[in-house]
Amino acid sequence: MKHTLFAAALGVAAVLTSCVSRQVVVEAENQRDSLATVVSAKDSLINAVFADINSISENLALIKSRENLITMAGAAEGGRRPVAEINSDIAAIDRLLKENKEKIASLQRSAALLRKANLHVASLEKMIADMNGQLAEKSGEVDRLREKLAQMGIEVESLSQEVAVRSAEVENLSSEKVELQNQLHTVYYIVGPEKELRDAQIIDKQGFIGRTLTVGKNGNLDSFTSADSRLLSEIPVGQKKASVVTSHPEDSYELVAGGDKMVEKLLITDPVRFWESSKVLIISYK
Repeated sequence: MKHTLFAAALGVAAVLTSCVSRQVVVEAENQRDSLATVVSAKDSLINAVFADINSISENLALIKSRENLITMAGAAEGGRRPVAEINSDIAAIDRLLKENKEKIASLQRSAALLRKANLHVASLEKMIADMNGQLAEKSGEVDRLREKLAQMGIEVESLSQEVAVRSAEVENLSSEKVELQNQLHTVYYIVGPEKELRDAQIIDKQGFIGRTLTVGKNGNLDSFTSADSRLLSEIPVGQKKASVVTSHPEDSYELVAGGDKMVEKLLITDPVRFWESSKVLIISYK
């Protein structure tokens, strides 16, 4: 009987031991799975942290590149970029700064979760603080760039107005120059009978013997024809016994006569010398 009871006790103990062993195994497996889940979650969180850090670093590099474009364009002599292009760069920097701000906020959330998981995050928190400082500094730079751009706009507008004023002045000066040149090259001539010219006091006869014709005292040029000395090369006459009353170098012109000895025209062979002594030409005939 005693042997039977002992055997039964051993059987019960074996059953109990088997049940406890299975329970321990199950609990161990559950703990292992839970630990694996925690480790996986931490790994995922850490990977997200590094992804955010890399993204922020890339954005900072892009911001620096955009800033260099703006700075170099402003420093280059005569190489100022259009305001629209600079505005576009500033808008791009704004977008990158906004994205970095969101990434830093994500890093701060990740740091809080890591802290709850009893992980040391002092270095990460210092990095986040440094990045926040860089973000604030870049934001200030963008504000200064925007102010500078606004100032450039004012300067460009002022320069445009000044250029417009200078252009108007140059145009006026050009018009005055043309008018002055026209006046300097304006000459007057008249071809008429001697008697009519004397009656109009355009010419006079001087001397007693072999009286010669001279320019009269009448300064009115209404009866004269005006012309541009640069364009005037000959004057039609079509009369006999025609003579030049006004003083012009004899070798600067020629009275061209036809077969019937009629003076057909006065040909100016040296315009500069011809008009040097007088801007008025009087040709008389009998």
